[in-house]
Amino acid sequence: MKSKVWSVMSLSLALIVGAMSLFAHHGTGISYDQDKAVEVKGTVTEFLWKNPHASLYLDVKDDKGVVSNFAVELNSPGVLTRQGWNKNQFKPGDAVVMKVHPSRVNGPVGECLNPCEVTINGKEPPK
Repeated sequence: MKSKVWSVMSLSLALIVGAMSLFAHHGTGISYDQDKAVEVKGTVTEFLWKNPHASLYLDVKDDKGVVSNFAVELNSPGVLTRQGWNKNQFKPGDAVVMKVHPSRVNGPVGECLNPCEVTINGKEPPK
């Protein structure tokens, strides 16, 4: 009887611990204003092709000519690959124009997930 109770308790604990990872994903919809899209124009400084999300960093000038580094959260490399992107999609110095959902805290951060409208050096990337 004790071994049956122990087995049930062990199985229950394993299921709870395994299910915790389902709640680990961050809230993109909460972090970014999904009702607003802003156009960001800048020069690529870095492109990180990594999980859980690829990241693109751009030097962007504001209305006063002040340059800031703008971070764009993209989809995962797996999703981007299925959309025709690759790890060489952006190179430092590329001129990029993209529409992003801005950060809700008004920092130089945005996300461009589905679909990601972007031009690189005046051209749309291959699809």
